[in-house]
Amino acid sequence: MTVAAVLLVLLLVAIYALAVWQIWRSPFRALGVLVAGMAFHNFLIMVLLAQRTPAPVVRIVQSWKEGILLLLSLMAAAAFIRAWRAGHLPRPNLFDLLVAVFAGVAVIYTVLPPSLLHGSANLQQRVIGLRVLLLLPLLYLFGRVFQPRSRADLRWVAWAILGSAAAVGLFGLWELWLVPTPDWFGWGVNQLSAWLGFVYNGPKGLPANFFQTTADGLLLRRMVSTYVSPLGIAYAGLVVVPLAVALILALKQARKRWLASALTILLLAGILFSLTRLALLMTVAEFLMLAVLTRRRWVLYATPVVAGLAMFMIFQYVYVGPLMNRNLVPVAQRPTHLNISSVADPSLNEHAGQLGYDLQYVVQHPLGGGVGSSVHRYGPSSGTGESAVFDMFGDLGVVGGILYLLIYAVPFFAAVLVYFRLWRDPLASMLPLIYAVAAAGLAPITLTSDIWGDFATTFLFWWAAGASITLYLASRQTRVTAAPAGGTSSAESVSA
Repeated sequence: MTVAAVLLVLLLVAIYALAVWQIWRSPFRALGVLVAGMAFHNFLIMVLLAQRTPAPVVRIVQSWKEGILLLLSLMAAAAFIRAWRAGHLPRPNLFDLLVAVFAGVAVIYTVLPPSLLHGSANLQQRVIGLRVLLLLPLLYLFGRVFQPRSRADLRWVAWAILGSAAAVGLFGLWELWLVPTPDWFGWGVNQLSAWLGFVYNGPKGLPANFFQTTADGLLLRRMVSTYVSPLGIAYAGLVVVPLAVALILALKQARKRWLASALTILLLAGILFSLTRLALLMTVAEFLMLAVLTRRRWVLYATPVVAGLAMFMIFQYVYVGPLMNRNLVPVAQRPTHLNISSVADPSLNEHAGQLGYDLQYVVQHPLGGGVGSSVHRYGPSSGTGESAVFDMFGDLGVVGGILYLLIYAVPFFAAVLVYFRLWRDPLASMLPLIYAVAAAGLAPITLTSDIWGDFATTFLFWWAAGASITLYLASRQTRVTAAPAGGTSSAESVSA
């Protein structure tokens, strides 16, 4: 273990202690800690591995997020006990029960012998699969229980998340344009892949998604930044975009608005240079939805600008971006005709073929293959793995898949309804706006990609789902209590 690694670990311990102190003061701030921390998680683990840090130390650092989730779980349990003793235990609503049933089905499908369901997942794969599945109801619970204690909490979380997303974009621009791709080997990228249990067939063992492959076999570099993955940048970015817009709208001081706008530009740069094509298209769709919901002209004017930039990245970036052959040698003279969006694109064809296999697997296994069937790490697997939706049906069968679709869709309608009651207060309506816009923006991506393994996306998205349900129920209660006897109810804003 090098001196640099020791100093890095000590610095991370100090930051972690500060983060825990913030969470102890206000559990809601854990949302900002979790999302911002995951933006740098992979890169820091990679650096520690490259510095020959002992495996137990890396495991401890790697488990920082589980430590925070455990702390929040204990705080939620303590709140439950206090409410029960005081006789103020809230009654669960129908949606709470749906989420609880989903969690129960996930546990049952984990403990059932894989052979009973014709699955092949080993113990490690089942544990990994269960961890991802239970995160959804757990984060929903946190969103229901931990409300911001003040508007300062909302601002703190928003600045932490947007600031980390901007840092990802800034670092990504540097590594994409100024760092030669082979330098990633010295940084420990292949060690990180092995540590996480992945085996990649990209050039010299690099993850294949470091590049977009052109029709003639050349490799176009994509931003991977501190996520060490373009997909993590793109998917998390889609959830952060509505947060960024809400923060800009909530700020009264011009200097802070300009700062938030600059950070948002770096956030968008990360999404654009990740070159995740469907995410680029959905970013445009999100801005259009934001323009409709927020009713602000500048958001509407920004939409065609974002659309133009997205089209440039899809059709023209290949002529200016870092282009290399499979030996990672830059191409000195570019061909006159390059394309990363034709029907002959090998990446698209491979992706479509895998989705076809996933659909076939779901049709052939209506009862599911058991939790972990979709995990292709730490052993062979014949299950799904390309689509979050197909993974749910493939692992949990028709019942679990339908439950997943319900717990995804119902908060969307609740978020939209409560947002229209709160829209004049951008800060109070931030979490419903995040869920409403991100649920629409991520919907086609959940069908084509296994996104819930990207924890920055998962943390913010499902916490916002729980918060949206809480605000919706509070708005209904406010409407009922404000209604005069024998009269109609009046709309009252829910203050954050």
